[in-house]
Amino acid sequence: MSAENRTVTLRASRLKILPQAIVLAAFLLPFLLLAIISGYALAGKHHVELADIAIFAIMVAIPLIFTCLLVRTLRRLADPDLLSVAIDGVELTVNGTRLYHSWSALGKPVLQLLNSKSAARSIVLPQHSGGKLVILAEDYECDPRDILIILEQAKAGFLTESVRKPSNALYAFLAIPASCITLSASIIGVMWIALR
Repeated sequence: MSAENRTVTLRASRLKILPQAIVLAAFLLPFLLLAIISGYALAGKHHVELADIAIFAIMVAIPLIFTCLLVRTLRRLADPDLLSVAIDGVELTVNGTRLYHSWSALGKPVLQLLNSKSAARSIVLPQHSGGKLVILAEDYECDPRDILIILEQAKAGFLTESVRKPSNALYAFLAIPASCITLSASIIGVMWIALR
């Protein structure tokens, strides 16, 4: 296959997304219990003040945010993101929605941290229209640096980099067990509070 017609397709790794879903569930449970307790306490009050309603609203909002994040993560787990890189552009499929961007509309790809408090790396491609195309590189089956090389090659007009899949031992033997322990601790804590 010629370089002009070649497309490299990368898939997000379910093994990397699973710990995220487990940890989100672990955080959701205690906040959900707090929201229920707060609701019962509010219903039992004869005189409800504005501060009580504000506290209850916060207690409901937090589990709703975690629920939205969990649903989004579970959707990504069921239907992993796809990144198709070709000489003419990039196609990113997230939650079943395909977004195509031609290289003429994109700037140079840059590997950077998602935020100052996270070690997770993303690849950002500035758009000439003013926005940014963000690829969650850590979630893919190959190393983020390899994805960056593939993107740089495609933008330059050639694709020769082969996709290397690194070992997922870190996720299989550390991240997933650690997230399961977190979820177990959360369940035990919720049960202990509920049965008191």
